[in-house]
Amino acid sequence: MQAASPGNTSALPKLLLYLLAVMLGGALLAVPLFHLGKAAHGWLSTPAWQDIGIARWLLKEIERAHFTRYFNRAVLVCAIAFIWPFLRWVRLDRSLLPVWKPISDGLKQWALGFALASGLLLALGFVFFKFGAYQLSTSPRWLKFGEPITAALGAGIVEEFFFRGLLLGLLLRTMTPRAALIAGTFVFALVHFLKPPEGWQIEDAAVTWSSGFLVLKQIAAGFGDVQFLLAEFATLFAVGWVLATVRMQTGALWAGIGLHGGWVFGLKYFSALVTYHTGWLPWIGPNLKVGLAPLIMVLITGWMASRLLTPLCRSSRLA
Repeated sequence: MQAASPGNTSALPKLLLYLLAVMLGGALLAVPLFHLGKAAHGWLSTPAWQDIGIARWLLKEIERAHFTRYFNRAVLVCAIAFIWPFLRWVRLDRSLLPVWKPISDGLKQWALGFALASGLLLALGFVFFKFGAYQLSTSPRWLKFGEPITAALGAGIVEEFFFRGLLLGLLLRTMTPRAALIAGTFVFALVHFLKPPEGWQIEDAAVTWSSGFLVLKQIAAGFGDVQFLLAEFATLFAVGWVLATVRMQTGALWAGIGLHGGWVFGLKYFSALVTYHTGWLPWIGPNLKVGLAPLIMVLITGWMASRLLTPLCRSSRLA
């Protein structure tokens, strides 16, 4: 773990300015990106492209893309475009990153985290199913593990490297460990909360130059919904808290990648088997990441992970 240097200027204001620039840039870029997509649709609809597989696939993707999807892609483009200036601004160096060795111990921590997170989350989903909050879908995909595993590995590796590697390392360099833990967790929850509400869309014909800022307004409105804030933001905060705590306990990313991936796998696999029937917000929501019951399960998982990782970390240090 990096030693904190609380006397230095905090990196948190710079990070928040980076996020603000990404969101405003996304709001401005979303409309040109939307019109570019529509122009590409007209171009790909010509007979010359009908027999090309990738063109047909791209055409279908454009046809089902609403404005909010263009907004999300615009935010992603800005996040990538602004990341290099931001990293130069905060003076990134290798010392911010946690260690990766020994790999054998790391793989044990990863496997423990993945099994614990996915197992307990799926068990919670089974309880919800028995209580009638969900019902089995008409064609449950029992053996379709490809998408959940891919999403689990992608989210676990990429997000842990960024949030618990670069971000937390950066905050630990300029803040006390507790302050860095709180700030990093808040930013993690905030980033995942900054998305348009489920089911809310802008009709294609109604898109104007200011539509991106209308999406920002809808995102901001979510913070005024106390029930939804308790149901989803609190769960995201708990997830970030557990992952940051485990990263600081082990001094590495392995366990966090396993826990993160396990939660994503459980969420994706359960969603492929059932449909939402009825719930009791703020306790049970439309998926396994919404509700106070999932929040409690995340905290239980974190407590169990911390207890089980202690002997692994001790043996790793002795070795």
